[in-house]
Amino acid sequence: MSSHFFSELEIDAIGEISNICLGSSASTLSMLVRQTVDITPPMVEIVEKSEYTKNVSSKKVFVKVNYVEGVKGCSILMLEEQDAKAIADLMMGSDGNGDFAKMDLGELHMSAVSEAMNQMMGAAATSMSVMLERKTDISTPEAKFMQDGEYLAYEFPDDDRFVKVGFRMKVGDIIDSPVVQLYPHDLGKAISDLFLIRKAKEKGQQ
Repeated sequence: MSSHFFSELEIDAIGEISNICLGSSASTLSMLVRQTVDITPPMVEIVEKSEYTKNVSSKKVFVKVNYVEGVKGCSILMLEEQDAKAIADLMMGSDGNGDFAKMDLGELHMSAVSEAMNQMMGAAATSMSVMLERKTDISTPEAKFMQDGEYLAYEFPDDDRFVKVGFRMKVGDIIDSPVVQLYPHDLGKAISDLFLIRKAKEKGQQ
């Protein structure tokens, strides 16, 4: 897993952006599920699709969010099945371990998770707008329950390299799991470039 196409400065920029955006998302999720939500500082690396899917191959909930203004592209948030069920259960007013969470993952879960992600990623997009100094907006998220390799091959047939943002999410005493967010290479580049341009302008004005 090489970072050959990204400088350390660019990777650090993505980490800084992700840290603030994830903080905004965590605050929004906390309000939705009425639980304390903590997120660890993100770890950023560049991964090859073939290498990633070879090492990680299991069914997960994939939430795809398209950026429709400010930057072009999409991000993918990957959740474990049980975590998606617990979030849906909490949003329905249960304790995260109720009957809803014990059901097979279905349309009700996916609808609830999509709504949570819509609000979370909307908050993250608002934070990104500030950091990039341009209005950033998203489309309604699309949630699918698929195998890692199958999903990435289907949704990204022409993308071989991704920015992987890994962090740990804790929701009350119910969820304590690793979560992965993926950006296609070109979007990761665009975000880091815009952020570094803004930082350079600020430095020049000092």
